[in-house]
Amino acid sequence: MTERERKFDFVALFYTLSFGFAAGSDRSLQAFLERYVEMADCNSLSYASFHEWFSPTLVALLREILDDAIEDLDPGRNELRGRLEHFRDVLIVDATFISLYQDAKDVYRATGDDQAGLKLHLTESLSSGLPTRFRTTDGATHERSQLPTGEWVADALILFDLGFYDFWLFDRIDANNGWFVSRVKSNANPKVVEELRTWRGNSITLEGKSLKAVLDNLQRQEIDVLVELEFDRKRGSSATATRQFRLVGLLNEDEDEYHLYFTNLPRKEYSAPDIAQLYRARWEVELLFKELKSRFGLDEINTTKPYIIEALIIMAAISLMISREIVDELHKLDAQRADAADADESASRLPPRRGSLAVERHAHLIQLYLMWSWATNCRISTSCCCGNHGIQTHTGNGYGKRLNQVSSPLTATKLERMILHLLNIVVEVV
Repeated sequence: MTERERKFDFVALFYTLSFGFAAGSDRSLQAFLERYVEMADCNSLSYASFHEWFSPTLVALLREILDDAIEDLDPGRNELRGRLEHFRDVLIVDATFISLYQDAKDVYRATGDDQAGLKLHLTESLSSGLPTRFRTTDGATHERSQLPTGEWVADALILFDLGFYDFWLFDRIDANNGWFVSRVKSNANPKVVEELRTWRGNSITLEGKSLKAVLDNLQRQEIDVLVELEFDRKRGSSATATRQFRLVGLLNEDEDEYHLYFTNLPRKEYSAPDIAQLYRARWEVELLFKELKSRFGLDEINTTKPYIIEALIIMAAISLMISREIVDELHKLDAQRADAADADESASRLPPRRGSLAVERHAHLIQLYLMWSWATNCRISTSCCCGNHGIQTHTGNGYGKRLNQVSSPLTATKLERMILHLLNIVVEVV
């Protein structure tokens, strides 16, 4: 085993990257290297050696950890209530653009000639508050091309913005027993085949007319009609198909225009205001993107190397999941406390999105504890490997000593069960 191989400790690297995001410090490779040297208890490590670890093998391993963590998510961690309780889950589909240095444009091209960037394609589960799908492409890839269809939509409500506006997609979701709500494009002009709500007085008749022909003359507060949509039966095929879907609209008096939505939800159970209210849940994915960028540095990629870019993006998602796991474990521990007064001052009232802030504030302590826990409960033998590098494990108590030197409200007692789920995933994959 070479000197370089002996210094490679995947567990130390994993926690360095995951809590390095949350620590709020410099996210350069040099900063990660310095943090790794501290966590791995190695005397020194060259930048070149550290840089070489960010290889296709490492990216594949990190991706497998993330995929396994997503697959093993508890879909019922946040119970859906009210108008959402009838769905298996509410899945919010969206994408966000991440700017990169111009020199990365050969791999991550954007729509502009001299721009570089990538798109993160994400599906968020409203019941878990976490991604169920997490993929990256270059910045020029259209969002719609990255959304698969199939049985995964069954009994779930799918919410998406205009980037996924596609009548064929509406048909596939409906055919797979799923539900959807989508905004309507401003140039849409479907034919109205039936009015689903009647109006008193001399109201304008909509049946048999195109939407554009009547929309500007309407004064009613709501629109609730059945429209006919035409689309290609198969991708690239000249054969067309038609389907009837519901179009609803609510008049926004401040803007003096209708907010229009396509959906396959039945009017008997969901009125037009209900549909608009359901669609507001789509804002959750925007908050998730904001959290990934503001807390976990998703849009602070200071490199042009593809494998480093991929590793940092994946670790941002893993850091997010760790923060949620921390909050869940703290809630469980607090629920077991007999002293109600003491529990009232604990983290039991900490909202999930505040978990990332808690991780940021206590990242160093958490990382020290996890490395100490790993050293004292080591489950990986020194013969394990990651790619071409051997994994070294620590059995000393150096981490425990440093942990005791850190003063924080989050004590080691409360951290005992923290991150066990993701920690086991790391062990199983390696």
